[in-house]
Parts: sequence; structure tokens; C-alpha cells
Amino acid sequence: MRIDLHLHTTASDGQHSPSELLVLAQRFDIIAITDHDTTDGIAEAIEASRKQGTPLVIPGIEFSAEDEAGDVHMLGYFIDIHDADFQAELHKFQADRFTRGQRILDKLAALGLPVDWERVTALADGGSIGRPHIARAMVEAGYVESVREAFDRYLHNGGPAYVARRRLTPEEAVQMTHMAKGVSVLAHPGLLPDPVSMVKRLVPVGLDGVEVAHPSNSESVRLALRALAKEYNLIMTGGSDFHGAAVKADVHIGMETPPEGCVELLRERAKRYA
Repeated sequence: MRIDLHLHTTASDGQHSPSELLVLAQRFDIIAITDHDTTDGIAEAIEASRKQGTPLVIPGIEFSAEDEAGDVHMLGYFIDIHDADFQAELHKFQADRFTRGQRILDKLAALGLPVDWERVTALADGGSIGRPHIARAMVEAGYVESVREAFDRYLHNGGPAYVARRRLTPEEAVQMTHMAKGVSVLAHPGLLPDPVSMVKRLVPVGLDGVEVAHPSNSESVRLALRALAKEYNLIMTGGSDFHGAAVKADVHIGMETPPEGCVELLRERAKRYA
């Protein structure tokens, strides 16, 4: 089976709308929509899947959690997108992203790099505004050559145009995922300074899985994650983290294959929180 459990749409910082993404992924059997801090693209993706017949869409999310060491993103799978309390919390994050984006533009303007707010919102296409939208607008304005350069020079954590977001700890992300009857998975551990310690930290609060197959995970990280998964009965998942060529040019759908049987394990684990 062709499966990709880590895909983004214009509901957050992806390049393609949910419907467009479904066309790109029509030869896949199963995908998961995992936009940052929102589930707004899932209903459209499920409807597009129903019309074209493939692929099956798993409702997911990627929480932009962080701690003292920096970003610690958390994935959620088989979440209940209709849970009112869960959606109320997500709306708070979306409001924070809006004001944060404006404050980043204020900082860029002070640096002599004015960016048009209307262009940023157009790139967001009605979804949650994130730094990648601002980075793309900076590329269009000729300030940088690529989204990566925009982050490296201006938008990275602690950078000259960086603005901190509303903080969500990894532990809180696990709890929110379970609130929505979903399964909580540590995203792209290879980007963390100490992925082993983070896994061990989150196991006591209910961590369900680890993203073993991801472009940022080295082979040594994958080996360590497999050992941790066996030790703590964690589900091993995987996905490309596809955003679109305009955002991540070297990432394409399906470039990482999740371990066999992981979807069934995720679905079964979700029954714990139903």
C-alpha cells in the first residue's frame, strides 16, 4: 500500500489546497492531513476523497509545541474534528498566528524589508498564517532567494524578525490530542537535539508513537527510535512532511514509507480515547 501520514495544505502552511493535494495523492491508498494547529482542511480533503475514490484520508494535526530547547512538534491521528472543546483551543492558536504574523511584518519593516500583509494572507489562502507564508512573500519581494534563506537570515527562532508564539508544551499537545480522541506521535525527532530524552520524557504522559520515517531522521536516529518503540510499546509512523515545491522544493509526497501495519495500530490505539 502507498501511504503518507504527514501532509500539509493551505489550511496551514502548505502550498496546495486540500482538494489539490488529493489530486496529487490520488494514486495513494491512505494519507493523513496534518496541518499546523488546525483541522480546517480535513473536511474538504475527505469530500475530495469521496468524489475521486482515493485515497482514504485520516484526520490529523501537527501541534507547534515547544520547550526550552525549541520546537517540539507533535502529530495527532484519528482525531475527532467535531469536538467542541478541542476546536475552541485551536481557535485560540489561529488568533495568535494572525497577530504574530503582523508583528513579524512590523519587525521586517523596521529592518528595511517591508512585506505586504495582503500578499501574506493571499498566500495563506484562508488558512492559518505561518512563517512560511511570510518567507514566500519575501522571496517574491526579492529580499531573499528562497524560503530557507528567509528562515536562516530572519525568521528562525531567535532571528531578527522572530516573534514567539503562544506556547504549547509537548505534554499539553499530548493531552489535547487525547482530548480529541486521537493518537499522539512525536514528529520528526531527528530535528531535536536529544530525541531519545524527549521520547522518555513524554512516555509517562501518554505518548503513543514516534515518527520513524521522515526525511530529517538519520539512520542512527531511526535505529534509536525503533529501540524506544519496542521498549515502550510505541507505534512507529512515517511521512514525507510535504508542503509543496514552493515551500520545500526537495520534498515530495511518498518519499518516506511508514512501517507496515502502522495505520491499523493507530486506529486500534485511538479506541483507548474514544
